[in-house]
Amino acid sequence: MTRIETLLAKRLEAVSVSPTLAVMMEAKALKAKGVDVIDFGPGEPDFDTPANVKRAAAAAIEANLTHYTDTSGIVELRRAIAARYRDLYGADWTEDQVITGVGGKNVLFLLALALFEPGDRVAIFAPFWVSFPEQVRLTGATPILIQAREEDGFIPRARDLEPHAGRLKAIILNSPCNPSGAVIPADEVERLAAFCERTGAILISDETYDTFHYGPGRFASFASQAARLRDRLVVVNSLSKTYAMTGWRVGYGLGPRPLIDALRKIQSHDATHTASISQAAGVEAVRGAQDSVAAMLAEYRRRRDEIVPALNRVRGIRCATPGGAFYVFPNVSGAMARLGAGTSIDLAKRLMTEIGVATVPGEAFGVPGHLRLSYALSLDRIRAGVDRLRGLLGTADA
Repeated sequence: MTRIETLLAKRLEAVSVSPTLAVMMEAKALKAKGVDVIDFGPGEPDFDTPANVKRAAAAAIEANLTHYTDTSGIVELRRAIAARYRDLYGADWTEDQVITGVGGKNVLFLLALALFEPGDRVAIFAPFWVSFPEQVRLTGATPILIQAREEDGFIPRARDLEPHAGRLKAIILNSPCNPSGAVIPADEVERLAAFCERTGAILISDETYDTFHYGPGRFASFASQAARLRDRLVVVNSLSKTYAMTGWRVGYGLGPRPLIDALRKIQSHDATHTASISQAAGVEAVRGAQDSVAAMLAEYRRRRDEIVPALNRVRGIRCATPGGAFYVFPNVSGAMARLGAGTSIDLAKRLMTEIGVATVPGEAFGVPGHLRLSYALSLDRIRAGVDRLRGLLGTADA
């Protein structure tokens, strides 16, 4: 061990590098060697940022909007975000109850720093997005991992929180879910809100994939509970997925004014604010034409409706139909047994090295025996990737 390693903060021992980013880097390394990798790993759209959004960014540069902004973000963007939630869900948040950050991940980490400390317990349902428990651990708090049921579509249920009632500082929810695509239905949104109202737990709802909901009915946002949970609800979202703006780094949160003020205080000593040009583009994204969003949703639905039955025709793979996002999260325990893979990590490594198919193992999301596959890639590549899986594992009905 080098001297600098002995000087690193002890908190780093509790966390690891993001597994999804690790898969992305490994796939890139293989591609650089000339390997044709079919990459189901990335959690980003394969569409271009809409033209009207790019034009707004160019106009901002020409207008010299290239200097510091308010730490919370420019008022036009915060007003546009507040108006979105007022129009869609009747939430009465105002622009001073909105903060923008350097992506949704940054806003979630600001929340963790503002709220959690050693001794706090934070409930997180598995499968979970990889950064939820790690951000909690970095504050010294304890993530309480609660297993959602595969047979129930991995939907978080309020009843599973009851054993922890009165002992939770917060609950972190994600709907539509990365990695499972599970969508919390409206009646369960009510029950989860009621649990927090009764116990005093803070409810943090990550709704990054809210526009990629396949129905039936409207997406059930926790913003509908804003009046009920006025002092303990935070909704976090991002422009990254909805508008194919992952590299622009614009996330945001809406919640009670004292908490938003606390996030602003922390951000003033961290990133200061997200890029001014990205913020200007964000105003156009939120206020402008939404045709691109509808087109992306239709294409993702088409891909979902092809990849799910195709995977179910591969021996050893059992795949449910997700209600949202752009991921499938199949059970691959049969494939593991067939290939003698002890874990889904082992299986993912074999798929990468033997057939050039990149996936993310379920251990990264707290659910071994599964793989996450993104269908944010063309149908031709999806078909080719499934063909490789079938060639290795065989056909289910063979």
